[in-house]
Formats: sequence, structure tokens, C-alpha cells
Amino acid sequence: MPWLGAGGEQGAIYVLRRGDEVLWRVGIDFGEASHVPFREELVWESAGVVALGGGDAVYVLDLGTGAARARIAVPSLFGHLALVSVPAVGGGNAEVLLVLGWTDVHAIDGQLAPCWVARDVAVDGILLREARDQELHMLAEMDPPGGWVGIVLDARTGAELSREAEPVFDEEGPGAPVDR
Repeated sequence: MPWLGAGGEQGAIYVLRRGDEVLWRVGIDFGEASHVPFREELVWESAGVVALGGGDAVYVLDLGTGAARARIAVPSLFGHLALVSVPAVGGGNAEVLLVLGWTDVHAIDGQLAPCWVARDVAVDGILLREARDQELHMLAEMDPPGGWVGIVLDARTGAELSREAEPVFDEEGPGAPVDR
């Protein structure tokens, strides 16, 4: 079984199955960043890959073989993965993988190339609310715990379009309304 990451053979073992058949298995050692509590997996069928996020990286593996196709560094530490449809340059829409770190957002295209990185969006976490037209509506934690504000990024460039001045919910978590 191949191991990816910090060079050790300790960490999480990921197995892709089709019914009872094991297609592949791989181990990932997130190394010094393994203390980060967030781990997430996402199957991106149209790109033919599986994204495995944790620590300070996202490993992108071939869906059929489990071979490493890319490693996306997440210096701000990993938080979440999201697959969204955004307007394509030549018209129509294209799927983009969003890697949400604690402070930054990385957008990756179907060829696994970076589209853009929006830096310093938050101080302690980013959540995707929805992708709508050419906008990514997100929550950014600016004053932990509970200082989540709504932000909107341009889906094509990552540029910040707007930011709410007041928190949209309190320390009780996403969806808990703030009394104003």
C-alpha cells in the first residue's frame, strides 16, 4: 500500500470500494499538521479524482488507480472541500474544487490547475453557503468564537465583492441567528 505525506507510515488509511470490491487503498501521513481536526473526502467524478483533505494539504488521487495526481498545499491549514459550478471563460459552466482553509480559499479547475487563491478571507475558518451565478456566498470567522460574517467572492477571480459588518450568527454555530 502506498503512503503519501510526511514520509512516515502512520496516519489515515483511505479505501475506495465499489460494492464489496476494494479498488485501491492509500495511507496519508499529514505529519506535523496532523493535529488539525478537520478531514474531508470528495469524489470528483468529472475530473476522475478523489480529493482527500487534512492537515496542511489536499491530496488528489486518480479515481481508478489511487495514484497521486496532485498535492495542494494549504498553508493556512485545511478546513473543508466544496465542488461548485462556476461560469467558464469561454461560456457555459465549469466545475471547480474549492479548498477552504482557515484563512484562505483555493480554487482548482478540472485539470487540477489553480484558478486563484483568495488570501486572508478569515482568521479562523471559512464555510461555503452557496454558489450563485458568478458569486460564492460564504461565512468567514473573524472573531472566534462566533464572529462569523457573510462574505461574497467573485467565483471567476476570488476577489472579495462584499463583507457584512456584523456577525451573522453567534457562538452557537452556523444557522443560529444573532439578536440585533
